[in-house]
Amino acid sequence: MKHLFLFFMFSLCLSSIGYADDFPPLEVGSEQAKPNVPGNLDQENLSEQLAPPAPNLLSNEKPQPATQQAQQQKASTPEKSQPPKPKSVTVNRSSYPASQFRFPIELTTKIPDNDSGRNIMLSWAPVNQTGTYLVYRSEKGGDISSTDASTWTLIATKKQATTQTEGFTIRDTIDLKQEISDQYWYVVGFAPDGTPNPTALTPNSLSELEYPISASVIAKPTGALFKDLPGIWFLLFLILGVGIMMYVFTNQVRRTKQVNIRRIPGIDAIEEGIGRATEMGKPVLYVPGIDSLEDIQTIASMLVLGEISKTIAEYQTDVIVSCCVPIVREVADEVVKSGFYRAGHPDSYDPTSVRFISTEQFAFCAGTNGIMYRQKPATNIYLGRFFAESLILAETGFVNKAIQIAGTAEASQLPFFIAACDYTLIGEELFAVSAYLSEDPRLVSSLKASDWIKIVIVALLALGILTMTLESEIIHDLFKFTKD
Repeated sequence: MKHLFLFFMFSLCLSSIGYADDFPPLEVGSEQAKPNVPGNLDQENLSEQLAPPAPNLLSNEKPQPATQQAQQQKASTPEKSQPPKPKSVTVNRSSYPASQFRFPIELTTKIPDNDSGRNIMLSWAPVNQTGTYLVYRSEKGGDISSTDASTWTLIATKKQATTQTEGFTIRDTIDLKQEISDQYWYVVGFAPDGTPNPTALTPNSLSELEYPISASVIAKPTGALFKDLPGIWFLLFLILGVGIMMYVFTNQVRRTKQVNIRRIPGIDAIEEGIGRATEMGKPVLYVPGIDSLEDIQTIASMLVLGEISKTIAEYQTDVIVSCCVPIVREVADEVVKSGFYRAGHPDSYDPTSVRFISTEQFAFCAGTNGIMYRQKPATNIYLGRFFAESLILAETGFVNKAIQIAGTAEASQLPFFIAACDYTLIGEELFAVSAYLSEDPRLVSSLKASDWIKIVIVALLALGILTMTLESEIIHDLFKFTKD
C-alpha cells in the first residue's frame, strides 16, 4: 500500500505540470488569475478549461488559425514598464521666424583670476543677425537631445541690437546661499528678432527650431586665489609688514612716550594763533570744510578740532565753529564740548559757538564771511575738504588781518590757500595733525608705519627703474596682480 500511495502522488504531480503548460496566459488582477490547483478541480471543470472554444456556426466570421490566436494573445500581454524618456518640447515652427545663421555657437568658459570659485566667465562669438542670446546652466548636464528640458535654468540674456564682430563675455556668479557643485554645464542659444517670448524657450526647443545653439560646455568652479601671481603675495607681505611695524611702534610709544615726529610749522602755528587771539581778546574761527561726515578729510578735521578746543579752553578763549552740513554740526558740538571737559572747564563751553550756516556752498561762504566781518576773529583755521569757496574765505580773512592756517587734501585748492594763508598743511600733513597733537599711541604708530612703507615703495621704484633699464622684470613681476 505504501508503494501504491507514492506512485499515485507521483502521477498526480506529473499531470499537474502538464496542465499548467497548456493554460493560456492570464492577466494580473482578472478573475481568471486566481490560483487554481489542478488537484482540487473535478474532471468536468478541468475538461471545460482545456477544451478549445467551439466555433459559432451562426456567425459569418471565419475561425482564426491557432498561430493568429497566439499572436493576438502575445499582443494583449502587457510588457515590462520602461523608464520615462526625457520629454522634448514641441513648438509650432510656423509661428517662429527662421534664423539666417544655423552654425553652432562656439562657447568657452574660464575661471577668473583671484577668484573664490563662485564665478565663471562665459565667452562666445556673435552671429551675423540681430536677436537675443539665451544663456542656460545645468547641474546635471549632458547632451541637449538626451537631457530633460527642466534641468536647464536660464541665467542671463544678452541683446544684440546690431550686427557686430566683437564677442560677448558675461560672468556667472553662484549664489552664496547655494552649494557649489563639482561641475556645471552651460549652453548659449540665439533667438532672432521677432521670436515670441524668447525667454520661455528651452535648449531643446531652440534645437527643434534649428536656431543657433552651442554644444553643452563643462565648467568646474575652482578657487584661483594667489595662483601664480607674485603681486598678491607681495601685497600680503606689505600688509603683514605694516601690522608688525604698528605693533612695534605702539609698544615703543607706550613704554617711552617719546617718538620722533617731524615738526610741521603749520601745526606749531596753531598754538601761536590761539595765544594771539587770547591776547587780543578775540575768538578763533574754525571751519571743518563743506563735505559730509563720511569724507576722510572731515573725520581728520574733527579729530584736530577736539585738540584745538582743549587748548582754547585752557587759554580761556572763545571759539566759533562754522558748519555747512547739519550732521557735521552735531558732531562738532560734541567734540568741542568734550575738549572743554578734558581741559577742566566745562562751564566755559557755549552751545551757540558751534553754528550751522547753510547746506548751499556759496550761501555758507557768505555766512562765514559775515562772521569774519562782524566778530573779527584773530585766528582763522580751515581744515577739511574745500572747493571753490576756499579763495573767498581765505581772501576775507586776509583783509581782516587774521592769522590763517589752512589744510586740505584737494590738490586743486592748495594754490589758493598757499597764496592767501600764513601756513598751509599740504596733503597728508592734514592727517598727521591729529597724531601730532594728541600723541595717541595708535595714531602715532600708524603714522610711523606709513612713513616706513613710503621709504620701501620709493626704494622699490628706484630698483624697478634700474632693473627695467637692464631689461630685467624682477621688480616688475612683484606688482603683477593679473595674468597676461
